[in-house]
Order: sequence, then structure tokens, then C-alpha cells
Amino acid sequence: MTAEIGILNRSGVALAADSAVTIGGGGNQKVYNSANKLFALSKIHPVGIMIFGGASFMGVPWETIIKTYRKNLEGEKFDSLEEYGQDFIDFLVRDSRLYNDQTEKDLVSRIFYNALLEMLDGEVNQRINDLTSTGEAVHNSDVEKIMSNVLEEKIQILNEKEIILSKEGFIPEFSDKHRDTINDILNSVINFELHNSVIDLYIDFCGRLVQSDILSSSYSGVVISGYGEEEIFPSLFEFHIEGIFLGELKYKERTPIRINSYIDETYATAAMRPFAQKEMVYSFMNGIEPSLQNNMLRIIKNVINEYNNLLVEEFSMDEDFLEIKEGIPDQLVESIYNELDRIQSQYYAQPIIDILQILPKEELAEMAEALVNLTSFKRRISMDAESVGGPVDVCVITKGDGLVWIKRKHYFTPELNYNFYKNYLKGIE
Repeated sequence: MTAEIGILNRSGVALAADSAVTIGGGGNQKVYNSANKLFALSKIHPVGIMIFGGASFMGVPWETIIKTYRKNLEGEKFDSLEEYGQDFIDFLVRDSRLYNDQTEKDLVSRIFYNALLEMLDGEVNQRINDLTSTGEAVHNSDVEKIMSNVLEEKIQILNEKEIILSKEGFIPEFSDKHRDTINDILNSVINFELHNSVIDLYIDFCGRLVQSDILSSSYSGVVISGYGEEEIFPSLFEFHIEGIFLGELKYKERTPIRINSYIDETYATAAMRPFAQKEMVYSFMNGIEPSLQNNMLRIIKNVINEYNNLLVEEFSMDEDFLEIKEGIPDQLVESIYNELDRIQSQYYAQPIIDILQILPKEELAEMAEALVNLTSFKRRISMDAESVGGPVDVCVITKGDGLVWIKRKHYFTPELNYNFYKNYLKGIE
């Protein structure tokens, strides 16, 4: 995992990222504290980029992709940061070296395998248990029927989702290309032969899952922040990227942060956004950890439910009360949540934002580093895996000075690598 943060005001942007990277999965995980997640997107222009989540794209390390893009960019510049972001996204498809049929098949295989296990361990297993609890013998045909019902329900849900990959004829082409891959996974997981109609449902389900706006847990987050050539205030754009399917890039863009001299629905005068592991930043901003707040609201709802049931048991309640009692907990919890949100905004978050508006760039950098270190410290003194840690890289981006490193680790000794810096600077000499 990762802890990263972007803090913006009218003076500039501070970006900070830890160095921990987790390799492996399940019970075989290894954490290294040497990963680079924060980079300059251009040697010349005031634009930075951070990576979180998946460390590679279609099998290619993000660091390689970023530095290849930076070399191709050379002296080219864009009027707005949004154009930098879109050009980088387009580059992922434009450079054919970054993907091929095999890496696409590997990605589809990983997505389908995880979705299949989740489905079998969840709804399918539950319905099989319900059937066996009646004393009936369960045959392969019964399991196939249960699978078909679950798949049809999931396909119906996916049909109502937003479609990201809108290529005409996507599902038939996906089926032709990845049928063997999906069939191999089914044969390795399910210990009896499935009828073709059920296999077709699985393939259709996988195609619609890939096509939809649902991203797998292995997606990569890309954060681009800084200034376009014609912009005097910074902005930040965040993309969640999964991969390339049938020549189309599957990604989602979060609402950007745009700084200006005034506040409206589009612009703010200061903002803070954490990435990956966010709980400590939210605790700092809102005065309470999100999981604790959710548990409190759940407990309150359960208590109200129990109180209503007690009223029904102990007193003769009229039919009107019986009709509305189920909705009372949700209404009260919503009211409590709205009031809590107002208090958090007025007494916790807003005072911090008010200070952020006037913080000088040096203080922005210190604040960004402190919040990443706070997340790292919390992981270190808890029983959770130390998936946040290592040196914190920090940079500040301003309109006049461009991207300036406040703290940056190297895997080599700078004094012994004169040629590295000489070659690096060749692009701007």
C-alpha cells in the first residue's frame, strides 16, 4: 500500500509520497522501503506526477513509462494541466510498446479469477448451503443451475452500470479473444464439466465486468498536478487506470481540484487530497477516524431498531407506527450524520482549509510530509503490516520556480554519479 498527499493553495502545490511497496499476495508478502512514486513529468515545465496502487501498467513499471513519456515530451508544452493529463493518458495507448495481446490476456485472467472466487465463495456457496439445509442431495446439475441464476443476476446488474469501454461489438470480440483464457480458469477451479450455456454466461459476465466502470483491486492511481503554460493557479487531476482491452484504455477520472482566487462549484482557494491509505488524513481533518464514525452510526441504528422492537413488544402500537418503524432508524441516522458532518466542517475541516489558503510553500511541504509520516507511524505501532514507510519524497511546484525537490531519496550516491546529472540535463541545454 501507499500513503500520498497533494496540498494546494494559490501559492503552489506540495506533493509527498512514502517509499513502501508490497510485493506478493496472500500469506507471502514482502515490503520494501525503496520505491519511487513521485516524479517530475517534465524536466522544464511545472508538472509533477505520483503513482499509487499497482506498480506497473500492462506489465511495464510506471517509472519506465513516466520517464519514456518525459523524454518524448521534450520541450512540448500545453496551455492547461488538463491537457498534460489527457496527453499522458493518450500516450498509454499511443505507444504500442506498452501493451500486447499476452499482457491483456494476463490481465483478463487475473480479473476473472478473482471475480470467480468471490462469486463461488459468496452467493453460489450460500445458495448451495441453503439447498443442503433442506436435506436434499445436491448434484452437479443443481450447482450449474445455481451458477446460472447468480450469473444472470450479476449480468443484469452490470447492464445497469456505466460503460467505460464503448467500442462497437465489444462483447462478441471479447468473447472470441478471451474464451480460451476464461475456459482454462473454469477448468482449473470447478471440478466438473460445465455445459456450454453456463460457460457462455461466464464469458458474457467477464466481458461486461471489464466493459463496466467497476475497476479491479489491482488498478493503478495516477495523480498529475502543477500548472499549464497559461495557468497562474495550480490544479490536480487523478486517474484510476486498469489496463488496455481490445485497444481501448479502461480508466476513470476523479473530480479534479482547481485552485483560483475565488470559491465556487468549480474552484477552491485551497484543498487537500490524500491517496491510497487515507484514514489518518481524514482523522486529522474531521476529528475522528472514518471507521470509528461508521461504527458509531451503525451502533446508533441498531439501538434505535432494538428500541422500536421493544416498543412493539411491550405496548399495543397502532398500525401506522408498525408501517413506518422500519424507516425510522435510517431517517434518524441520516439526521445524525448530517449534523455530525456540519460540526466536522465548521469546527475541524474548515479552520484547517482557512489556514491552508495562506500557508507559504515551505509550510505546505512540511504539512504534506508530516501527514504521510503520521500514517507511517500509525502503521508502525499497530499490528497491521507496515505497508507505509521508508523515506518520504516531497516536492513543491510553483509557477515561477517549477518543480523543486524538498526531500528526495536516491538509490545511488550523487557525488559518484556526475555523468548521471550531466546526461539528465542534456534535455534542457
